[in-house]
Amino acid sequence: MIQNHHTEEIDLEWNDDDVVPAVVYPNLDFLFQQMLHLTLKEVAPGQGELILDVGSGRAVDGARLWEKGAQVVGLEPSRVMLVRAKEYLSENNARVGLAQGIGENLPFKGHSFDKVMCKGALDHFFSPSKTMEEIARVLKPQGEMIISIANFDSLGFRLGKRLYPVTKFLSPSLARERKPWELPLDHTYKFDYPFLSSLVKQHFEIKKTKGISLFFGLPLWGSILSRFPHPVSYALLKILDRLARPFPSLADVILMKCAPIDKLR
Repeated sequence: MIQNHHTEEIDLEWNDDDVVPAVVYPNLDFLFQQMLHLTLKEVAPGQGELILDVGSGRAVDGARLWEKGAQVVGLEPSRVMLVRAKEYLSENNARVGLAQGIGENLPFKGHSFDKVMCKGALDHFFSPSKTMEEIARVLKPQGEMIISIANFDSLGFRLGKRLYPVTKFLSPSLARERKPWELPLDHTYKFDYPFLSSLVKQHFEIKKTKGISLFFGLPLWGSILSRFPHPVSYALLKILDRLARPFPSLADVILMKCAPIDKLR
């Protein structure tokens, strides 16, 4: 264990074994795909740009950015995940620099990076506010930060809570499962649109906000979708995803592109 700025212990042996459930329904598979696709699309890596991936995990996303011509550094506190990242990069002949560290204390000089990406990781940090300060510090004046994060006040979660008594009666096995809207043990914060916006605005101007996917967490929704042919279920999910785009406060995932405030002064 190491400690962060708030003397909280950080699990250096954390792994992603429990991130993906044993059964992946179409809605979760689609959500993962769209979150990756749209986040990287907003990063829009330019040839030779230096990009930092905070909470880089297995470095899969970093490898995608490298394939587009960027120079990428992945920051990850877990020794286990760094080992897995090295294995993944070796197997895929990808070149991504790896560093062990935490978002609250980025081990880089100020104004070093053209862009910083944090995909699906900020709700694991002990001080997202300090992380925002650090990202603003290491970004170049004309740089950009791209964040995507699960929305725990999504329409799917809201409806899921209301419908849960009925769906639990129809499917008693739900009572034995963790409810999707409950915070997982390895998360430290519940994010929603107002919280993320207020956090980001301390150091950044929000240039663009998008919603990704709708109705994840709705009880039995994934099971119902799995009964349809693959093209049918994914066509429906794509329609709902497009509807989510202008409504990040209702969407399953919030995507933001931001610029450091200093560059506007």
